[in-house]
Amino acid sequence: MISDVLQTLDAGRQAGGQRGARGDVFREYSSEGAECTITYSHATPEEIDAVIREETSLADARGYTLEWKVYGHDGPPDLKDRLAAAGFEAEPAESVMVLPVTEEALRAFEAPAYDIRRIADRAGLADLVAISRDVGRRNVEEEERRLAAILDRGPEQTSVYVAYVDGEAAACGRIHFNERGEIAELCGGRTRPAHRHHGLYIALVAARLREALARHCAYVLVDALPTSEPTLRKRGFRWVTRTQPFVYRPQP
Repeated sequence: MISDVLQTLDAGRQAGGQRGARGDVFREYSSEGAECTITYSHATPEEIDAVIREETSLADARGYTLEWKVYGHDGPPDLKDRLAAAGFEAEPAESVMVLPVTEEALRAFEAPAYDIRRIADRAGLADLVAISRDVGRRNVEEEERRLAAILDRGPEQTSVYVAYVDGEAAACGRIHFNERGEIAELCGGRTRPAHRHHGLYIALVAARLREALARHCAYVLVDALPTSEPTLRKRGFRWVTRTQPFVYRPQP
């Protein structure tokens, strides 16, 4: 199962990106061009330094922040060290975890009955933005624009959920479906500080699992921080690999 999941994960990492001219590198740009993410990379030890120089030179020339998402099975094995030597800053590592989507798996995420709503239009994103600001997320306006564009195209690719407590937007989360539909990705899980430790995270996972089950997905994936990994592992998620962002800011 793990090898199949990794193959599907890598296919998804490449699917929406723009391929670089050197090495097996795929980039995704933000709508305004202020940020670029390398979603997939694989290079030999002999070529990787030239690949890194090309990507940082582009970031310097165009003035965008460059994030390189490194997964545990990306090559070469010392990629993280090479990125650090080139001026990239390491951000917290996350565990990529997988769960088969079944009725039994869903029962492990029983939680209090919160008011959880699926956001269907741009207007509803204001609540997600408020949560994101409260938890200290950066670039929330860019995220809002990107999600609004997705919602305008229809609900097939991404669903956005917001949980409410006494009418106040308290937590949120998203689920992204790949084109073939067998694997969905949970992302964007956030809870306002005043509402943490009350089961909102579990309730939002359950809401997204129910949609994945209704859409006949085989598995869900999640990039879990150390704070959420024990909770997910206890309820059936299995470790697949590790991922860590490395960020390069353009030189003046």
